[in-house]
Amino acid sequence: MRITFHNPKYATDVKYFFYLLFSCSFFYSNSVTAIVNIENMRVEAANKTQGFEGKLALDINGDNGNTQKLKSNAGARAQWYEETGTRFIVLNYAYGESSGIKDTDKTFLHFRNIWYKTDDLAWEAFTQFESNEFTRLKSRALVGGGIRWEALQNKTQALYLGFGILRSKEKIEEAALLTDAGVTYNNRLNTYLVHKYAISDHSRIANTLYYQPDIHKTSDYRLLEQFGLLLDVTESLSFKLSVDIFHDSQPAQQIKQTDTSYNVGFEYSF
Repeated sequence: MRITFHNPKYATDVKYFFYLLFSCSFFYSNSVTAIVNIENMRVEAANKTQGFEGKLALDINGDNGNTQKLKSNAGARAQWYEETGTRFIVLNYAYGESSGIKDTDKTFLHFRNIWYKTDDLAWEAFTQFESNEFTRLKSRALVGGGIRWEALQNKTQALYLGFGILRSKEKIEEAALLTDAGVTYNNRLNTYLVHKYAISDHSRIANTLYYQPDIHKTSDYRLLEQFGLLLDVTESLSFKLSVDIFHDSQPAQQIKQTDTSYNVGFEYSF
């Protein structure tokens, strides 16, 4: 379940908080890139309201008996919107066990600042941190920026193109008999294409494709394809489904190149 809150009276304090957070994030740009689709973190233009908005989420699943499993996911999102731009921060942590043995432990933090230059063109800057124990990723941190162009927008569909660059620092955990542990730095292009289509007034689909090649070695690239479906159950409750295919042409040793995952859930707003 996800809980959304909106309180304009805190606008001034939150505005300064986000400006401070955005400024501080760049102090870590040299010590701070798997692809993460942030499209579902954006607020569409028709739904934007001036001021502060937040969202919290907590999911816990488990089995006990012949099968013993535990999986939990906690997340938070906060956003400040004004006519000239939008800022948002997203935090997520996932943990899981199977038969008493930990099999999931990953963290994700993303902050983005967006400046609207025209009705269909925006500048973006972002910083991100993530870790995943079970892909040997001790830490991955990055800072980047670019432009976003709204190529198409009407009542039923929208098309967006993005182009930018990012700088990342990645630390891989040591493992027995493996030789790729250590720290690496990369400069990557960050390109994406997003198509959104309204099937009806209460159902929408979105398709997103990211491509991030290393600037100095194009054979080293990362690709993400995500398909998402959103169905309104009531005015406040929605059903969400997404399928992700992620490909890393040069992953850490003993890590598969391609991962496929799906997510199903509900979102409640008030």
